[in-house]
Amino acid sequence: MTAPNILMIFCDELRADALGCAGNPIVRTPNIDRLAQDGAMLTQCMITQPTCTPSRASILTGCYPSAVRSRMVGCITPDDPRFLPRVLAQNGYQTTSIGKLHLVPQRDEPAALQQALASGSDYYGFQEVDLVDGHGDGCFGPQYDAWLNAQIPDWKQRRDQRQRLQPGLDCFSWELPPEVHSSNYIGARTVEWLQQHTGEQPFFLHVSFPDPHYPFVVPEPYASMYNPADMPPPLPPVTESHDLPPLHHSVYRNEQSEHVRDHVIGTPPRDYYDVTTADWQQVKSLYYGMTTLVDDNIGKILDTLESTGLAENTIVVFLSDHGDYLGDHGFYGKGLPYDSVLRVPLIWRGLDVQAGQVVDSMASTLDIAPTLLAYAGIAEPEGTQGISMGPLLAGEVDTLRQAALTENDDDFVPMRARTLTTTQWKLTRYVNQPHGELFDRVNDPNEMVNLWHHPDYQAIKQQVIASLLEAVMASIDMRNGRIQSPAPPVPKWI
Repeated sequence: MTAPNILMIFCDELRADALGCAGNPIVRTPNIDRLAQDGAMLTQCMITQPTCTPSRASILTGCYPSAVRSRMVGCITPDDPRFLPRVLAQNGYQTTSIGKLHLVPQRDEPAALQQALASGSDYYGFQEVDLVDGHGDGCFGPQYDAWLNAQIPDWKQRRDQRQRLQPGLDCFSWELPPEVHSSNYIGARTVEWLQQHTGEQPFFLHVSFPDPHYPFVVPEPYASMYNPADMPPPLPPVTESHDLPPLHHSVYRNEQSEHVRDHVIGTPPRDYYDVTTADWQQVKSLYYGMTTLVDDNIGKILDTLESTGLAENTIVVFLSDHGDYLGDHGFYGKGLPYDSVLRVPLIWRGLDVQAGQVVDSMASTLDIAPTLLAYAGIAEPEGTQGISMGPLLAGEVDTLRQAALTENDDDFVPMRARTLTTTQWKLTRYVNQPHGELFDRVNDPNEMVNLWHHPDYQAIKQQVIASLLEAVMASIDMRNGRIQSPAPPVPKWI
């Protein structure tokens, strides 16, 4: 059998509920919806870390962030033999990345990339990279910058003329031609790459859009595609929640306290209590516009797969590295363990994936790399911690995971936390803190009532803590020749 091609399409900070196929009645994502219709959509996929770098490193290795020592944004992810593109390259694959990587601090990544490729090496297993890091109208990369300079020599001056659309939040006008937006650049480069592919080798093509990450800025017609007044208001702020830990309140008030030394990584520090509902609606309208722009480019990529004849033997996986509060609980960004951040879209298409399938059982981004290796017929490297989703995607089983573990080691707060999410419960335990979080995801899906101290839920809390302990023990890097089951058995009662 010919080895399958693999196309991984990444978004940055895309919520699971910001897609038409996820039931969103407002945002227009016909191409991602088409992908879901032709494949399998997992509705309860949780990330392993609620910020960019660790989550991406985990997805590309099938290991927890702590196991690959990629603990938080701002760190340099150590290179590792378990990186998926490296394993695929060693087994005859052509490995290419177009767009965002962010495996080291973004401003340092062009130099790190140049140093790696100039030495004749690869970059975390990628043999070819067209890097586009950054966000909004501040995206950058060696080839992208050169292309921008050739297209619009004064683009920096024109970009700096942008206007803030509201006080305080990062919403801006787009001042450049729409064709030079990073999403359009990445879409066009991907189309060109697919058209030029010779077929001599199977490929792993990693296509990563920096949107819809803040700052919220997008060209027309997307900037006015969604009327802010039509946007549903966000969930109430933390001050209207019941018994949340002091950490959440300190972040909301932008105050330094014993719980916050600086700020939560990923949640921009500001006085959130001053933000109005209209402000959040403005944010969401631009976020949806950014999402639709990405979707349009995904459509061009999928059409090219079809027109080149590559679609038949190409596995497509679509995902995000984390979500965004978008005003829910009073914040934007990510970092705190709310569902709007931890739950991400995950769609698979190709090979043995049962088309039109909606999977509501628990899943983890930890399992993406092992699944792709299984589809490629390649043995997992020692120390891989995820498990293949193959039987689930084929419709052979109803569930593989009972729970998903999320890590968070944030030096800025400082905070060390571990979250276990099951179909019904979500529990977060903070190191050296009497406070924690326990939410009933079935009866309180908006996570407004913390049951951590509630006397009627102490037995449930202890049961979930015991399962969290098992998951944490299984997250330890075991690369010493010892064989260990990658996922702990979790009792059915949670």
